Amino acid sequence: MEKFGKVIRFNILVLIGVSLAACNLPSPAVPTPFPTQHLPTIIAQTVQAQESLEKNQSKAQPTETQYLTLQPNKVPSSPTITPVNTPSPDPNLILPLAITPPSIEPIPQALIQFRSPGPLSKVASPFKVYAYLKPGKGGQVEITLYGEDWRVLVRQIKPLPYINRQGFATLYESLSFEIPGTAESAWLSLSVMDEFGRKTSINSVPLILLSIGQSDIIPPADTLSPIVIQQPLPLTLIQGQKVIASGLARSGGDTYLMMELIDQEGKIVGKRVTDVKPAKEGGLGHFTTEIPYDVKEVTPALLVVWQGKGTISNVIYLSSVEVLLSP
Repeated sequence: MEKFGKVIRFNILVLIGVSLAACNLPSPAVPTPFPTQHLPTIIAQTVQAQESLEKNQSKAQPTETQYLTLQPNKVPSSPTITPVNTPSPDPNLILPLAITPPSIEPIPQALIQFRSPGPLSKVASPFKVYAYLKPGKGGQVEITLYGEDWRVLVRQIKPLPYINRQGFATLYESLSFEIPGTAESAWLSLSVMDEFGRKTSINSVPLILLSIGQSDIIPPADTLSPIVIQQPLPLTLIQGQKVIASGLARSGGDTYLMMELIDQEGKIVGKRVTDVKPAKEGGLGHFTTEIPYDVKEVTPALLVVWQGKGTISNVIYLSSVEVLLSP
C-alpha cells in the first residue's frame, strides 16, 4: 500500500515537471499587419477616433422631451387649457326639424297701381294723377272721377304710347273738377278694356275733394291687387256647366262680389253674386262659389269679378281671367 502511494506521488511530480518545461518553451512569432515604426501613429489615431465617437454619442442622447417619450413609466405633464365661454343657444330660436312653417302665397301686384294720390287724400282742383298700369286696347286707360252721389265729375280716355317690354306704362295726368260745396267724398277710378270692349281691370281710390284750400296728398298704402282670382287658372278648359271660382278680395267695398262670364260678343253666359268672408287678421277676405253657365260649343269667355260700393253698378275693383267653356 505504501508502495502504491509512492508510485502516485511520482507520477504527479512527473506531470508537474512536464508542464513547467512546456511553459519555458519560446512562443512562436505572431505576424503584425503594420510595421513596428508606425505603431505609435496608429495608436494615436485610434485614440482620437474613439474620442470622436464618444463625443457624437453624447450629442445623440435624447432630450428631455424625447426621453419622456421613450420612457413608458414617465408621463409628460398635461398642457394648460384655457376655457372659452360659449354662449348657450336661445331655445326660442331653435325650430324642430319636423315643423315647417306654412307657405303663404304672395298677393300679386295690381295691373293698375296708384302712386299718387293715396287713399283719403284731400285734393284741390287741379290735382295730379300718377299711376303705373297695364293698358288695354290700343294702349289706353279710362279715367273717371265720381262724386259722393256717384255722379260723373270727370271722364276721359287717355292714350299711353310709351309701353315697356312687360306691357306696362306710366300715367301722369292733371285733373280739374268743380263741386257745389266746400268738400265732398269721391272715388277716382282707372279702368282698361280688351279688344272686345270688355272691362278687364278696374282699380279705384277714395278721395276728399276740396273747393278751396290746398291739397294734402297721402302716399298709397300698397300697390297689391284688390281682387285675386286664384281659381280657375287662365285659359283653363271647363266642363260640367259650372265654374268653381275662388280667391281673395280687399275689404274696401261692400261684402258682396258680382261674377259674370262674358263671351267675345259681349253676351253674358253665366252670373252669380257671392259674399266675401272677412280675413281673421285683416288683409284680404276670401271668396268661393260656383257659377252656372250655358253654352252649346267650346266658347272663349272672360270671367270678371268685381266689388261695388253702395250698389252693384258702382264698381270700384274688378279683376278678370280668360277661360274656355265647354258644354
